[in-house]
Amino acid sequence: MILDCNSSTFFEIREKNIMSELTDELQKNKPNENVLSKILRKLGDSELLITFKYLEAIGYSDGENCVKQVYVRRRKNADCRSSFAKEIFNKTNSTALDILPPYSFIIEFDFTLEKPYISKDDENFTIIENSIKREKILDCPYIPGSTWKGCLRSALWHEGMKEDDEQITRIFGNERLTNESFRQGRLHFFPSFFDKVDYEIVNPHDRKTRAGTVPILIESIPLGTNSKFSLLYVPFDLAGKEKEESAKQMLEDLKVIAKGIEAMFTVYGFGAKTSSGYGIASNNVRNGKVYTDMSVNLERENEAMKLPENFRKYLNENGTVKGELVDNATGTLLSNKKFQKQKTEHGFLSGDEFSKFKRWYEENGKSYMDSLRVKDSSQNAGEFSSFAELIDLTKAIADMNAQPDTAGGNPDE
Repeated sequence: MILDCNSSTFFEIREKNIMSELTDELQKNKPNENVLSKILRKLGDSELLITFKYLEAIGYSDGENCVKQVYVRRRKNADCRSSFAKEIFNKTNSTALDILPPYSFIIEFDFTLEKPYISKDDENFTIIENSIKREKILDCPYIPGSTWKGCLRSALWHEGMKEDDEQITRIFGNERLTNESFRQGRLHFFPSFFDKVDYEIVNPHDRKTRAGTVPILIESIPLGTNSKFSLLYVPFDLAGKEKEESAKQMLEDLKVIAKGIEAMFTVYGFGAKTSSGYGIASNNVRNGKVYTDMSVNLERENEAMKLPENFRKYLNENGTVKGELVDNATGTLLSNKKFQKQKTEHGFLSGDEFSKFKRWYEENGKSYMDSLRVKDSSQNAGEFSSFAELIDLTKAIADMNAQPDTAGGNPDE
């Protein structure tokens, strides 16, 4: 816990007679917990910490427990001040791809804890021995990017991928043994912040009495809590490589990462005590998106592929009908009668085929033109609402873009 600038020192607390009141009550045979709580409520969180360490040093266990109770009740109902952090750190969207190398992508979604999340803070000067990890400046509970990276790598290891696998190394990087062998990974993770905390209680039992008398508090994030997960993939090491190889590696990595995300969130967990079932999220997510410069708008892209080959001669490259097939007076397609008069002049042969084309264009023309605009877009976003859908989406993206002549193509073309 960080001592804020307004905290009173131990000497100032003592001068206000708070320590005297507290000590007098603790020296009684049966200290009144209500009185102790009333005295302690005069102190801020940081001042509670100073008082707790003082009582710990002089051996007042009753006072320590009372401080813990006051602190726990206060923290459970407190605003964790994570709204500012979420506003600052969760600003990812497709516009980031405009300044990133080709074949970069972003995966983001809002997840819900199905089991409590536990972690270990680096700060030792605390009231609760097992406190949740907090952001150093804002003091709100969070999961740092380094934790996400380690948990995702562990999940893929459990799924059978080897630690020294080339794909794992290029995604996550390797240990810096020497500058020559060090390789930075392509994945970058954003922190996830939480709004509230709760406490798990572990009560170890005595082997003889088979009863627990010293319950241990573990600060946690309760089940049902929501947060946001975001990662960024930047293949900086593919600069100057062949487009086909770059696209192939990116699509392979996309599928593996999606598989690892599902395993981490729903099977193996993240944070501490995952072997005991902590750190599991619901399979359903909200606002799930994959941003990439590859073609991901599957529904529209598939519509583009439904264009019958023999209809292409009636259309321009942007999907509009060729000018000679439009009636200047009405702005609509030529009637069958007018087409019959002009077909030979413009090199068209079959009136029956044009009639079929008109019916197709009336039903599909707008969606076909929309699909071509998607093809030219460098800011495509695929959506998903579960981890299963994320895996299906990434597989579909990979299958579509692996075909050289399909809509979407390479982003550099």
